Amino acid sequence: MKFRKYLPILVGIINLITFQLSAQSLEIGRASIHPSVATLEVGQQQKFKIIRMATSLKSAKMAEKVEWSVNNVPGGNSEIGTIDKNGVYSAPAVVPSPHEINIIGKIDGVVNNILHATVLMDADKPFYELVYEFADEIGKSEYFTNPHCICLDKDGNLLIADYDGNRCLRFTPDGEYLGDLGKGVGQEDGYVYKPRVVFLDNDDNIFVSDQKDYGNRIQVFSAEGEFLRSFAPKGTGPGEILRAHGIGFDSKNRLYIVDVDNMRVNIYKHDGEFIKSFGKDGPANDEFNAPHGLVVDPNDDVFISSYYGSIKKFDSEGNYLETITETDPPDGSVYIHTITGDKWGNVYAMVRGMKGYGGKVEISKGKVVSMEKFNNNGDKLYGMSLAVKAHSENWVFSDDKGWLYFIYRSKGKLGFEIFKPI
Repeated sequence: MKFRKYLPILVGIINLITFQLSAQSLEIGRASIHPSVATLEVGQQQKFKIIRMATSLKSAKMAEKVEWSVNNVPGGNSEIGTIDKNGVYSAPAVVPSPHEINIIGKIDGVVNNILHATVLMDADKPFYELVYEFADEIGKSEYFTNPHCICLDKDGNLLIADYDGNRCLRFTPDGEYLGDLGKGVGQEDGYVYKPRVVFLDNDDNIFVSDQKDYGNRIQVFSAEGEFLRSFAPKGTGPGEILRAHGIGFDSKNRLYIVDVDNMRVNIYKHDGEFIKSFGKDGPANDEFNAPHGLVVDPNDDVFISSYYGSIKKFDSEGNYLETITETDPPDGSVYIHTITGDKWGNVYAMVRGMKGYGGKVEISKGKVVSMEKFNNNGDKLYGMSLAVKAHSENWVFSDDKGWLYFIYRSKGKLGFEIFKPI
């Protein structure tokens, strides 16, 4: 009886605490950087600013205390350009290499506290050059049948998932074959069967998505290739997966997996314990149209690409933020197989380059776009093409140096190409 007497007071306290926590959450808000992209000549200047976006009952305002850097160099330098405490960037006297420059502003008190902008110099010139190409004839390759995904291991070697070959292969960057991951072809744990994706976590463990007829769809191996565990059984229930595609980890080592056929993204703890899902089939902002690609950026925001053209941005809990690209025929891609990201928060979209109309977007001199690059704010920077003339939709991976690693399957050949920024 005495408890009932104090119940209204207890409820009031709980409501007050809940209100205060909600108010604090609304107060945190997000930020944006302006301009997002600047095209400059040598010696030119551009002022950047960061805006604390409006929250409940509060207007937007300009951030006052910003830590500015250029390519992660505080204040920049004479080679890549300098930026002062007021956000005024001064381009260098000589065009640097690479001539794509990253402006970073860091502030406190917002969810996305790392803001990225892009400076392009000599914007009419290529931003990448081919440094290595490995090519085999289809049907005659010792290694590849249908390569589907590529990433790098902790030593900088290439890991390639070959779907029809039932293999995860390792190569040095100059094309030397080092061996396969796993015990061989099979549907038991430790064996590989129709792998679609291979990806490393923050501790260099190797995650592989399988298409087994039964059992778990995600296998985990050590950096040396020892089987550790598996999780995410085949199915449509909570935590289950039908077709795993894009994979990524946030700063807390939580795992995000795109499930193409369930039209959703699953979130797991690092050990495979299921947390939650977000998304469903449909045209609305928070819905997907055959999701395929996934990128987690430095703020733990999550980019999801649907196969039929759009890329959407969500926060780490799956709340919709914005759509950064829509299908735009004939000037933009309508099929995006996958996306990858880099340390600057840029997003690289691997697009269709053959099989008839499908966003065969030409950039110059008849070359067909293989990859479209967007910065963290969703602005398209440029498109680029592979050395191979045409290809189906395959995979791209960016390393810490900004080098790009592509796998491809063309009309007569398959293999991989490596580009470096210039």
